[in-house]
Amino acid sequence: MGLTLADVAARTGVAVSTLSKVENGQLSPTYDKLVALSEGLRVDIAALFEPEPRTDPVPPGVTARRSITRQGQGLRVETPNYDYRYLCTDLAKKAMVPILITIRARSLVRFGSFSTHSGEEFIYVLRGGVEVHTEFYEPTALRAGEAMYIDSAMRHAFLTTGKRSALMLNVCHSAEAGHFRTLVELASARGPDAIGTDS
Repeated sequence: MGLTLADVAARTGVAVSTLSKVENGQLSPTYDKLVALSEGLRVDIAALFEPEPRTDPVPPGVTARRSITRQGQGLRVETPNYDYRYLCTDLAKKAMVPILITIRARSLVRFGSFSTHSGEEFIYVLRGGVEVHTEFYEPTALRAGEAMYIDSAMRHAFLTTGKRSALMLNVCHSAEAGHFRTLVELASARGPDAIGTDS
């Protein structure tokens, strides 16, 4: 994009020193930094992991887009409270962001702040029990096979209620932007997160 590190810092709020370390492979950016970069630069977060920007023109009408994520694949982002596995990341500028989230947190004390971002999200518990905390409602317990739909702008957090971690499918949607662009901090990281793609 022809921007200097200072330009990127001004647009994203990420410090120049952090950007420099990321650029030189000395630091893996935390999830919130990835989101800040994608939102500030107005690019899909998937573009940060592509070797070359996608320039395919979008045909009018039916786009015939399709994406497959095989078992164990996807973009993995680990944070102190959750492990995220983003699915179908090869599609850029999509309105829905499907995520498998493994929930390890058992107490709200671990959270620096609740998550809040634009759009809405659908939650479906696949394994274990999940306690959903939201800004305007009492905590709600969900078991495997149960679902919830919430306004993502409402502050929220998820806890596991069992002896082991819980697993849920989370689908975030926003008409405001594509893929990850509208998402903001979903977890409060306390140090560098591990980021990788599994195949």
